[in-house]
Amino acid sequence: MTIAQAKKILILSIRWTVPVLAISFISLVTLALSSKPKGDMEYGITFSHKYAKELDLDWKEAYLNILNELKVTNIRLVAYWDDIEKEKGVYDFSNMDFLLKEAEKRQVNVILALGRKLPRWPECSEPTWAKKEGEDFIKTRLLILIPKEIEHFKKYQSIKYWQVENEPFFPFGNCPAMMSQDFVKKEVDIVKSMDARPVIVSDSGEGGAWIFSYSISDYLAISIYRKVWLSFWGYFNWPFPAESYKVKAALLNIPLEKILNTELQAEPWSNTSILKTPESELQKTMTHQDFIEIIEYAKKTGITKTYLWGAEWWYYKKQNGDAFYWETAKKLFNNL
Repeated sequence: MTIAQAKKILILSIRWTVPVLAISFISLVTLALSSKPKGDMEYGITFSHKYAKELDLDWKEAYLNILNELKVTNIRLVAYWDDIEKEKGVYDFSNMDFLLKEAEKRQVNVILALGRKLPRWPECSEPTWAKKEGEDFIKTRLLILIPKEIEHFKKYQSIKYWQVENEPFFPFGNCPAMMSQDFVKKEVDIVKSMDARPVIVSDSGEGGAWIFSYSISDYLAISIYRKVWLSFWGYFNWPFPAESYKVKAALLNIPLEKILNTELQAEPWSNTSILKTPESELQKTMTHQDFIEIIEYAKKTGITKTYLWGAEWWYYKKQNGDAFYWETAKKLFNNL
């Protein structure tokens, strides 16, 4: 074959390949957009006892009110390392036992998040004694911590999923570096070797690659935000239509039934403590109307399991004269 012939074949191949790829892409997008959610919407919340304390709330009172008044049936709880192992080798599960026992009494379905990088700022929650020793030491201690946690918590039937780390491959939080996929897989493998319940690994809905988290887990969890504050930009509205999450899932060959939205923005995004931020600033990322609109937005994503972010703040607002978020959420959880 001459060089000229080879060039001609290459050109012909490109001429055929590009249209075929384009048609395939358009077909895939069309199929994703036309797909209907399988099952009804299921709502839940994330509860962080640490965050409740940051809002100067009695966290146990806030939690019980969320369970008893909002009547949530799905909840994500967070096992913070620095809360459980304040001293090296001394494990205190009392706070988590309270949370899990109360959920169990009410037959609430629980996602239990554990590891180092976990929901709520500063994300990484290693104890001070571990932080002083550096990354290699922290990883070694994590691989000791995870089995201790699974051994203790697996008695709770209310736990339906284990979540290992929170957005470990997304560069957000006061953490030294992104976690490696190899290390997170070691954590996932430990959990799977000790208990049969499915494992979740999460990623950012807007900025994450998704596939690295999904490839080592049973389910992918994502966060969905609309209005945020970025250090390099300021206030920013994500431009993506709700249907874009369906398209992204289809392109990555991730079934929508294997995706949970565990962090739907339902409180303001602030670059400092919410308690120190003026109401006028908070309303730039969350108003009453925003709250209603983002719930409607979530319904259009095709993801049927959605956990709202900010229940502690709704309770705080209710205690301080604005019950809108609390009462609106109550109607949502009670199908009113």
